[in-house]
Amino acid sequence: MKILKGFVKNHYSPKASMIERYITEESIEFCSEYMSKANPIGLPANSWHHRRSTIKCLCGMNIVSKSQLEVLQAHLYILNNIDEVIPYIEAHKAIVKANNPRQVEKWVLMEHNRTFMPWFKDKVLKDSTASKTLTWLATGLKFDVISCKAYKVNNCIFYTKSMDGKSTIQNSSVTIEVESMQFSTSKNTNPVLGLMAYYGFIEEIWEVDYTKFC
Repeated sequence: MKILKGFVKNHYSPKASMIERYITEESIEFCSEYMSKANPIGLPANSWHHRRSTIKCLCGMNIVSKSQLEVLQAHLYILNNIDEVIPYIEAHKAIVKANNPRQVEKWVLMEHNRTFMPWFKDKVLKDSTASKTLTWLATGLKFDVISCKAYKVNNCIFYTKSMDGKSTIQNSSVTIEVESMQFSTSKNTNPVLGLMAYYGFIEEIWEVDYTKFC
């Protein structure tokens, strides 16, 4: 009765309101059950989204030359997100801290970011027991990268902002949550480790080449 009373919107015709709302609810439930079994509409079955599902770079593929600084920044980001590299990152931070005990944490992190890649390369290439993945990562990537306007990863398709401007479907906004040391001021000696969320648009999609890395 409580549900039926909630259906009443016109107090001059309560029975008619109940009947109309009840029929509407039944119709919606029927449609939802029917549509769950039906093929989706709006996106043709032969769309390039499905035909090229096995291809990562979907369109706008070009080989472009980037500056050494830009590519090395991408390389450092990749290294920081590979589980197999994490022990090397922690070991290098400890070495930097031990060699500079009087320096504040912020300086240690900056020095770590500046010197980690050559240290990592030297460390891994001298280790005959290092895995192929570590060896390929330590060797480094090419400065010529593949640039795309649409890319499929983890069954999701992402577009650049310029590509979205030509479509009614917008999928260029991204967010990433990272764990980083947070400083209240440039002279803060007691940073706090916390999560920070960054928001933005995909301006360019890169596919970097580690030669044999997979």
